[in-house]
Amino acid sequence: MEEDTEYLKLLVEDRCVHKLWKARLSGYEECAKLFPKITDERSPEFNKFAPLMKKFVTDSNAVAQEKALEAVLVYVENAHVASRTAGDCTAGIVQKCLAAPKRGTQEKALEVILMYCEIEKYEVVQEELMKGFTQKNPKVVAACVRTLTTALREFGLKVINLKPLIKQMHTLLEDRDKNVREEGKKLVVEMYRWIGQALKPQMSSLKPVQIQELESEFEKLGNEKAVQKRFLRSQQDLKAKMEAQGDEDGEEEDDEDEEAPEVVIDPLDLFEPINILEKLPKDFYEKAEAKKWQERKEAIEILLPLTQNPKLEQGDYHDLMKVLRKIISKDTNVMIVALAGQCVAGLAKGLKKKFAPFSLSFTEVILDKFKEKKTNVLTAMRDAIDAVYQTTTLEAIQETVSGAMGNKNPNVKAETVGFLARALCYCTPTILNKKLLKVITTDLLKTLNESDPTVRDNSSEALGVIMKVVGEKHVMAFIADVDSLKMQKIKEASEKVELKVKITASKAAKKPAAPKKDTAKPASTSSSPGPHKVVRGGARPGSAAATAKGKKPPGKGSKGGGAGGGGGPALEECTEAEISIDEAQEKAAEILSEDIMSGLTDANWKVRLTAIESFISTTKELDRADVPTQAFVRVLAQKPGFKDNNFQVLKLKLEALKYLAENSDFTRRSGEVCLQELVERLGDPKNGQLCGEVLVAIAEAARLQWVGPEVMSKAFEQKSPKVQECALKWLADAITEFGFVLQPKALIGDIKKALGHTNPGVRTAGITLCGTIYLYMGSTLRVFFEDEKAALLQQIDAEFEKLNGTSAPAPTKGLTRGSSKDRDGDEDDTVDAKPASINVQDMVPRTNISEQLTSNLFSELADKNWKVRNEALQKVSNIISEAKFIKGDICELPTALCTRMNDSNKNLAVEAIRVTASLATALGPHCKPHTRNIVPGMLIALGDSKQNVRQQAMSTLNMWVEQVGLKETVDGELFADALKSGSPFLKSELLMWMAEKLKDAPPKSINKEEIHTCTQYLFMALEDRNADIRKGANEAVLPFMIHIGYEGMLKHVSRVKPSSKNTVMQALEKAKPNLPAKPQPKPKNSTSGRGGGSADKQSSAGSGGGGAGRGGTPTGKKGLRAPSASRTGNAAGRKDSEDVDNSPMLQVNNLKQQRGLDEQRLRVLRWDFSTPRPEFITQLRDQMTAASMNRQLVSNMFHQDFKFHIKAIDALNEDLGSNVPACIANLDLILKWLTIRFFDTNPSVIMKAMDYLQQVFQYVTDDGYHLQDFEASSFLPFLVMKFGDPKDSIRGPARNIAKLICNIYPASKVSPYMMDGLKAKNARQRAECLEAIGNLIEVYGMLVCQPSPAVALKEIAKQIADRDNSVRNAALNSLVQVYFREGEKVFKLVGNLSDKDMSLLEERIKRAAKNRPVIRKPPTALEPEVPTVRSGGAAGGGRVNRVIPTAAQPAPTLVRDREASDQTSGIKRYGLKVNQQQASGNSNNNPIFKIDYELLEKLLDDNSSSKVQYDVEEIPDMASILNYKPVCPTPASRLTRPGFSTISRPGTAPAQVESEGAAQAINMVISQVATPDANTVITALSQLDEVLGSEERSNQLAPHIDQLLIVATLQYRLVLNTKMANLNVNREDCVKIYRSLTNCLMMVFNNKQLGTRATRDVLKDVVNVLIHILLDPRLSQLEDGPQIIRAINVLVVRIVEKAQFTHVFSALLKLLHESVGSGSSSKFTELVMKCNWKVIRILEKRNSDLDLDQILLDVHNFLVAYPVNSWSERQSDTPLRTIKTVMHTLCKVYGNTILSHYSKIDNVQGSDLHRYLIKTLKKPKNEDDGGSGDSNRLAAAQQVSNDSMESGKSPKRLSKSAHNTLSEIFRKIGSKENTKEGLIQLYDFKQKHPEADIEPFLRKSSQFFQNYIERGLKRVEMERLAEGKAISISPSENGSNSAGPLASIQVPDTTNFNMNELVDQFKTIAVRAGFDNTYIDSAVKNFYSTEKESMVAGGGNTDISEYLKTLPSDMCEDPATKDQ
Repeated sequence: MEEDTEYLKLLVEDRCVHKLWKARLSGYEECAKLFPKITDERSPEFNKFAPLMKKFVTDSNAVAQEKALEAVLVYVENAHVASRTAGDCTAGIVQKCLAAPKRGTQEKALEVILMYCEIEKYEVVQEELMKGFTQKNPKVVAACVRTLTTALREFGLKVINLKPLIKQMHTLLEDRDKNVREEGKKLVVEMYRWIGQALKPQMSSLKPVQIQELESEFEKLGNEKAVQKRFLRSQQDLKAKMEAQGDEDGEEEDDEDEEAPEVVIDPLDLFEPINILEKLPKDFYEKAEAKKWQERKEAIEILLPLTQNPKLEQGDYHDLMKVLRKIISKDTNVMIVALAGQCVAGLAKGLKKKFAPFSLSFTEVILDKFKEKKTNVLTAMRDAIDAVYQTTTLEAIQETVSGAMGNKNPNVKAETVGFLARALCYCTPTILNKKLLKVITTDLLKTLNESDPTVRDNSSEALGVIMKVVGEKHVMAFIADVDSLKMQKIKEASEKVELKVKITASKAAKKPAAPKKDTAKPASTSSSPGPHKVVRGGARPGSAAATAKGKKPPGKGSKGGGAGGGGGPALEECTEAEISIDEAQEKAAEILSEDIMSGLTDANWKVRLTAIESFISTTKELDRADVPTQAFVRVLAQKPGFKDNNFQVLKLKLEALKYLAENSDFTRRSGEVCLQELVERLGDPKNGQLCGEVLVAIAEAARLQWVGPEVMSKAFEQKSPKVQECALKWLADAITEFGFVLQPKALIGDIKKALGHTNPGVRTAGITLCGTIYLYMGSTLRVFFEDEKAALLQQIDAEFEKLNGTSAPAPTKGLTRGSSKDRDGDEDDTVDAKPASINVQDMVPRTNISEQLTSNLFSELADKNWKVRNEALQKVSNIISEAKFIKGDICELPTALCTRMNDSNKNLAVEAIRVTASLATALGPHCKPHTRNIVPGMLIALGDSKQNVRQQAMSTLNMWVEQVGLKETVDGELFADALKSGSPFLKSELLMWMAEKLKDAPPKSINKEEIHTCTQYLFMALEDRNADIRKGANEAVLPFMIHIGYEGMLKHVSRVKPSSKNTVMQALEKAKPNLPAKPQPKPKNSTSGRGGGSADKQSSAGSGGGGAGRGGTPTGKKGLRAPSASRTGNAAGRKDSEDVDNSPMLQVNNLKQQRGLDEQRLRVLRWDFSTPRPEFITQLRDQMTAASMNRQLVSNMFHQDFKFHIKAIDALNEDLGSNVPACIANLDLILKWLTIRFFDTNPSVIMKAMDYLQQVFQYVTDDGYHLQDFEASSFLPFLVMKFGDPKDSIRGPARNIAKLICNIYPASKVSPYMMDGLKAKNARQRAECLEAIGNLIEVYGMLVCQPSPAVALKEIAKQIADRDNSVRNAALNSLVQVYFREGEKVFKLVGNLSDKDMSLLEERIKRAAKNRPVIRKPPTALEPEVPTVRSGGAAGGGRVNRVIPTAAQPAPTLVRDREASDQTSGIKRYGLKVNQQQASGNSNNNPIFKIDYELLEKLLDDNSSSKVQYDVEEIPDMASILNYKPVCPTPASRLTRPGFSTISRPGTAPAQVESEGAAQAINMVISQVATPDANTVITALSQLDEVLGSEERSNQLAPHIDQLLIVATLQYRLVLNTKMANLNVNREDCVKIYRSLTNCLMMVFNNKQLGTRATRDVLKDVVNVLIHILLDPRLSQLEDGPQIIRAINVLVVRIVEKAQFTHVFSALLKLLHESVGSGSSSKFTELVMKCNWKVIRILEKRNSDLDLDQILLDVHNFLVAYPVNSWSERQSDTPLRTIKTVMHTLCKVYGNTILSHYSKIDNVQGSDLHRYLIKTLKKPKNEDDGGSGDSNRLAAAQQVSNDSMESGKSPKRLSKSAHNTLSEIFRKIGSKENTKEGLIQLYDFKQKHPEADIEPFLRKSSQFFQNYIERGLKRVEMERLAEGKAISISPSENGSNSAGPLASIQVPDTTNFNMNELVDQFKTIAVRAGFDNTYIDSAVKNFYSTEKESMVAGGGNTDISEYLKTLPSDMCEDPATKDQ
């Protein structure tokens, strides 16, 4: 029996893999209970079970397996990581579960599989199930088919892909097993339910019997409509929508019908495309054009069946279409024509939109063929024209159809109109726009009156279709003149028409509430028929109008492309006819007045000026299509034309010409008229620039490919060098704007002319143009100028060097112009709208050298005589150098050179390698085919023993890689052979080369298989005898791992020898931490517009929920993954939505913290580099994409052109003011991108970035943001780098940014980055950093000197000796600021300086001190860090690490006397008397004070007649009087406006609140507390005070306590976060609100009935905001701030004491939990812990009203979230100690009964809570510290807290020996006989160990004992000084360092001190003030123990060892053995 239950003690995961099936069964049952209770789907608990899931489903025991499937189902349903297990689990279920004998197992297996589908892993599930079709066991096959059938029935075809299932249909139905056939039949029937008739064409391969059976099954289905029953997580909105639709009535059913097509699948998608071109016989085209009709018919009959395939593959159909077009148009045999028409119909149906390029030409041919009268021909032509129309649009063929309707042949007219009627049935109102409608109706009205009745009938039918489509109202405007008889006929036809598409426009009028569907439908239907007509490059934008006039558009429109198309070969001919001057004048006179016409050529320039002004105004009034451009240009060019001598007239003429070029149909014909004169005027000093602008406008209208060469040719015809210079400059600018679209050969010829010019300006312009082209062609360009003079070549090289690294800007002009409005969003149009990429290598003219590479030359290369071989190599070299650029046909040259690279004559080998390098340059990208032939030779040469051979081979290999890329060069087989059998030289060189290249290569740029091939030999090289090989191998491990991953390399370890595995694994583990993490995956589907916005919101909401559990899962995932239905959407629509991103620039999200964690854990690259590498840029771009930043913004950010960077910064700047939260959420990404911009060479970008950064930091400062460490570390080093920029316009903003950062980031963390800047070589940077450090010291004090003042100042002092004067001055100025803070101490801090440096420092200090007094002691205030409170505790809210910083204040000139007087006055105000007597031995000047108890009694005595008026907030807290216990104001007092006054209110109290309206009145008053107006808030609170002051009326507030506390919390937050941060808000108002709120809450918690009504969560928020207010440094700076702080301190204590104990205890534990998790400031956590300690102290007295179950649950949750073993990595474990103290105290109070209070905790067994409670309860009583364990433990926690929280880091521990020495010293001090000796030893110990911290030994002792030791040490020091010994540390410093934080509190001599009297007085005051006397008793107890210790120190009998026992035990422990 013991064996059977032993496994129950194991962890759940261990039980699940136990060898006993019962143990596994127990584990599975436990898992099934555990998984649903884990609320966070991303909980680490789930990760432990992920690898076990496959073992669950493949359990060998049937009973356990069934239970395991239950657990897996729950796991998949709840765990986020479950998706990773889909493949393994489904495979296991297929093998073991689906065909299991138990029915329950099969059903649960099916549920698991369906759940995997639901969590979006349907593709993996389907793949695994289809693998099951190949199983030998027919039961498994049948089960897999059955499962897929069920999945299809549940999820539908959007989830289950039918294509692969249809392929398996035949196999399943032919299976030999009956069950498989039956299940296969059911699957086919289910597929038919979803896709209907589309399935039948796929059944053609089945047997007739099978088809018959299936048909009968199909009939049984009837009209059943398949509906999706189960939905994916991402389809929950669809589910809700369908449920909502289920409740709607008949009218809404129409909407469902509308959505039906979204579910219906296109049958063609189920077919595989067929390539019919390959199946045509070789003699097809010969036979198709043969003279014999039989041969032609035979060819077409062969083609016909091929064209009947429903889906055809894309290919080159031009020849085939040409043949068919010729047959239809010219063949005389009607049978062949009919067959050809059928072929065309089949091709059009099979190719769909791919047929579009041929549709126009076939439409014209087919319409013309309607003149035939043979029925078979007409039928074939009708089918053909109908099929062709489906591939195009009505607008595209409208002109051709109009022409056919005007044909003389009535048959052609009738058939054309009939076709038009059929085509119109596919139109929607969107397609049939007003413009098209007008043209068509005009033509139809003509045919409506034809004599042929068929034509008239067809016309009536067509007009009826139009009326049906657009509505009678719209069409009547065009056919109003039709007589009534014909109109009636048209209306009858309209009623009979059946449209082929749904018209949603009419429904939109009826249902305006659903506009989305109505607007979406026309778009989809309009794009479905085919592509629309596109106006391309050379065509005029106004060609639509030309079309209406009857001009024929260009055929395919595919030639030429747009400007910027990448240097297309030749321009198409200009179609515009040239007109004479007479014709031009006639056309112009029709528009222009006679005055203008005559004035343009008038001799008087003023008349010409007036005329040209009138000309411009008249032209601007015309529409684009109405402007006769050529006529106007010719009129303007009339003499004097563009040679006008008056510059004013000429300027206006040029502006008129520019306007015409930009706003009319300007063609080359117009340009030819004016181009010569414009070029001549380029050199005009007044109008030359305008001429250039006109030429640019002409180039955009008529294409730069024509204008550019024309300008250059005409410029070089001019004699003026100025014209030539300006023309060259103009062309350089034009290429930048238009892109490199010119032919380089002619352009280079023009540049050479310019370089040979005698004028230097022309030569310089030529070099500039050369540099512009260099941006596009690269180093290839230089080859063309190698024959230039050396001086010119040097200038060209300098220009190239200047532009090296600069990328070519993207073209901004010459893109498709004016045609965007005519496009309908077709895919082809979208592609054409973008400028094509420019492949410059293709533009370079290349020479074919194959004829020169003769067989004799190859024979000579292989000759035995080395001289012959050398001559042959020289010949090859000469051939290549003469050709410069060669084509890829180089015969056997690569093989021959490969052989020569291994020549026995090393000189020839080097020459062959050099020739190979020149061959690579000459071939360019054409190297690729020859790589495998030539690279082996380079590898052999790399292994040569001669170093010069290896160097040349390495250089050539790199050059080859530059041309063809690393992917093509790295051949796994070649490289593996080289690493396996190569020489040591080859191995070492190759490994180093691969390490260098692979490290910089993008991860997916190389085939992984090639790397895998070499990995085994890499491992062998790790243990090679040669050190260079080992070094190269170690260097290559990480690059290999980057490409194939750590797991990929582990696969090869199994092949390594066992003795070598250790070495290999060490190398892999060493490289693994440096492995960059994979970039975050991009979202699969991007949404834009409104949908994208909602998705983002849902995403952020889901992720922000954190642990929201499964309820938030679907919403959260929806934002990341679009519903799968989008996969079947319209491709064109999807492309359009991707092209235009209307989403916000930046999105608010919660991804920043994860990015910081990823960077911290090295999952991604740390942002640290000297220059930005590609992998950093790729990583940043991926992160921006994952953060849903605007796609256009991201595109601009990473564009190669700096102008787009400026656009991106401008866009961010515009977005900043209205979208600050989004900017903060993505601030790390923005800063990282801007650091990349810091490396740009363009100063305008950097200055823009600096301006933007200043705006950003100003906004985030105002918003109260706190910069995070990883953000600062990724930005500040690069900002410091810009301190050294040579431009002051950049350095200045950088300084300002550094100052702004100090507002949102601690200055002490900023200064280390400045210190790092001192290491730079740039003197300017060092000087700026020193200046910045000086400013930081001046403003923030010595705290900024990190890591310590001594270290930092020594480094600064070194700079005094710098050679640069500015650096020296900056260093001296910084040290002067230290002197102002520290005084003479600065000379000790800077260390030993040379005499020269010291004299410089002293002189500078002396000079500076004259103008500024020294502050001898610096202020000790820490830097302010104000946490902003958010709802939900410290970790709540959407944004973390928020602070509201105070503005940086200048270093205050502090005067100690004034401080002392202020303190004195404050003490007087409090009623404290200043005692002027001082102890004789006390060297401090601070006054000692006593408390005036009489005055305090008067203050608190309500019955006193002579009441002294004091503000209650000025009563000091007990922290300054006794044991840090606060004094609480009397409950009788109230905080009233405007100050905390104890004056009672006037006797005229307001009328009593009526009982029936009390609740309403209270609600109204409470609501006013939340208003922003201070007066309203204070008035409302005063009314609440009056209610609270009355016992009778205060009870009416009981139901509203939570409401009041919530509103008060909101008002606290409003003041803290908003009003205190706003400099424009009056601080007095803030103080008044604080007073009133605090007084109100004080009165609430003074009332027992009210205070206990507050609930836990409300209390948590209240305490949370109060603690944040206590930590607000701005409050303490106000005049009344300290009083407010004390009052709030009292309020917190009162809440802890008076609130319902369970609620406040649980709230504080929860607050501690959240503060630890959120990384809140250490001060915040410390105060929360102190509140918990307060609760622990009063636990024994309050245990009667404690819900122990709730408290244990809170403790358990803390320990689960932060396990005990995780605290070793944290700075401080004090929170854990606090929790342990809670558990210990609870055990002490409740004993063993505590174990029965686990009711609210699940799975408590084995938890940290249970273990600790059992351990504590088992501890013997003698080990329980005698009842003082809690206080000791609490003291230890407080001590550790003080140690860690105050210093910001863990204190440096003493060594064990040093600790023992100190303990012995303190024992001596405590003994009567050895006190003096102990003090001397302590003094010597401190001198020897100045870094030692003795404060922990003193902290527990009394102040008296601390002062005693301090005085003793001082006496020892004085004695030593008297003896002449030099002491380096001053006594005051020793005192301050050793005495700790309590040193500032002075205690008077206790000679005349009567403790009993003091206690009695305190008890009297405490009773009146409302305190419990337990405080006084506790304080007295502590005081007595202190007095006892002080007596011992002064010579008592008790040993100090008694005191040492009270120290925390861990201080004496060895750190290694410390209990975690």
